[in-house]
Amino acid sequence: MDATVPAPARAALAERAVLSRYLHRFGPVAWAHASPGSRTWHYWWHAHLVHVLADTERRAPDRRRRAVLAAVVRGVGLRTGLTWITPYYDDIAWMGLALDAAGGHRWPRRRIARRLARAVDPRTGVLPWRVGSTLFNAPANAPGGLVLVAHGRRDAAERFAEWMASVLHDDDTGLVRDGREDGRVRPDLWTYNQGAVIGLELALSDENPLGAAHEDRARALVRAVDAWCAPQDGLFPAAGGGDGGLFAGILARYLAEAAVRVSGPEGATARRLVERNADAIWATAVDGLFSADPRRPARPEGDDLDLSVQLGAWITLEAAAAIAPRP
Repeated sequence: MDATVPAPARAALAERAVLSRYLHRFGPVAWAHASPGSRTWHYWWHAHLVHVLADTERRAPDRRRRAVLAAVVRGVGLRTGLTWITPYYDDIAWMGLALDAAGGHRWPRRRIARRLARAVDPRTGVLPWRVGSTLFNAPANAPGGLVLVAHGRRDAAERFAEWMASVLHDDDTGLVRDGREDGRVRPDLWTYNQGAVIGLELALSDENPLGAAHEDRARALVRAVDAWCAPQDGLFPAAGGGDGGLFAGILARYLAEAAVRVSGPEGATARRLVERNADAIWATAVDGLFSADPRRPARPEGDDLDLSVQLGAWITLEAAAAIAPRP
């Protein structure tokens, strides 16, 4: 792809490519795979479709996009029988963040926030991964904390952040490990966990006596992500298709927020990481299709046809557009 194309135009192409390839009027919904006959629907992938549409609309308002956004939100409501709920607290949290970004929709937003607040485990003070689970993880508590901050439940979000900093912090890398289950910490390091925790720490730094400590943790995590990616020339670790197709995009979204909100070298580092990964995604695209791993060209088969992969690329390109200099 032409490297001279500016960041907003790249994001616009990604938007058109995703919507034209995956969005259908039956619902309306976006099917999970571009292969003929695909009719699989994923709740949490739709959360990120709603979120990136809202991010794009905030940056570049457009009447037609607002109509698409409203239709997709309506489709999610219909597919869930107007409950907006699944048994997975991480998925519910991502949907709550998406609806908060989209604005309006007060009833489902409040329902999700109440559901998350009531799901806190009384022994640990944090969220389990799903109903009945003994896994307490970053993918539930970081976005869950962000939802609760937005709905005036800062104390719970503070507990989530402190628990992740004390229990899930990896001393060797400075990164956030995945979670703890039955007393054992799972060592997995995923890009989206780092991004969502950066977002939560930045949210908790606002109007907070402990704000400096939260910002310091966000800065430290930006530095850790940079060191993690340095051996790969600044590229985020790839996680393939399926749910993993969204992981790097979520990191890019919150690094872009850090690029705007954090001064000094960490802000510059966050900006460089977003731009580097967006450039790689753009350089390896083929005919509007993006690669699950931007170390190789996209191919019209396998993981690259997953909606999650294409959404992850769009989220990263939108993050780069959001921090690009305005003409």
